[in-house]
Amino acid sequence: MTKIWTVLSVMAVANLLALGAFAAWLRSSDRIDMARVRQVRAMFAETLTQQKSREDQTRTKAEAEQKAAAEQAKASQPPIGAGDVLALKLEQGKADQERLESLRREVQILRETLQRERAQLDADRAQLTKDQQEFERARRIAAQTEGNAQFKTALATLEGLKPDKAKTTLQQLIDAKQVEQVVAYLNAMQERTRTKVLDEFIKSDPKVATDLLERLRTHGIASRAPETGPG
Repeated sequence: MTKIWTVLSVMAVANLLALGAFAAWLRSSDRIDMARVRQVRAMFAETLTQQKSREDQTRTKAEAEQKAAAEQAKASQPPIGAGDVLALKLEQGKADQERLESLRREVQILRETLQRERAQLDADRAQLTKDQQEFERARRIAAQTEGNAQFKTALATLEGLKPDKAKTTLQQLIDAKQVEQVVAYLNAMQERTRTKVLDEFIKSDPKVATDLLERLRTHGIASRAPETGPG
């Protein structure tokens, strides 16, 4: 029993000496003084629950003081006079009027744009109708011309000529502004004869030959089936 007591006494003295040495080190290293000791004592004197309650009370008090200060500042402002109220209403009415005018201008611009587009659409439709009428008229004239006995006679004469002579004759019609008549003759010719005559046009003036080919494509009268026989 005496030995146990001796051991405990030695351990207690050692711990006390260690604490003393640690405290001396803290003080000598400028890490602790009486003020910090009081702070630590005050920190551990209050429980966590008490600390949270104190912080909540402080926050609530600060919010209440801030709200009261705002209400006091609002109450201290002078009331708005009737003149100021009228001026605000006039300013708001002016802004509303400007927005209304802006909307009116936008509507007017849209209306004018629609009118221009409609006018252009009407013009395009009228031009299309005119082109269709001209096309139908050309078809009727071509059908009447190609069915005429004199036309057939002239066509037979052209087909009997040599390709260069036939080309010269047709060129004279072109120079006389009778291009549609030339197209009608070419359309009614046998395929072999028409090809040879167009070759002569290509030799002399490729642009004229190209124009005649395009007019043949849009002639509107179905070409008759190719025939076999002398060109």
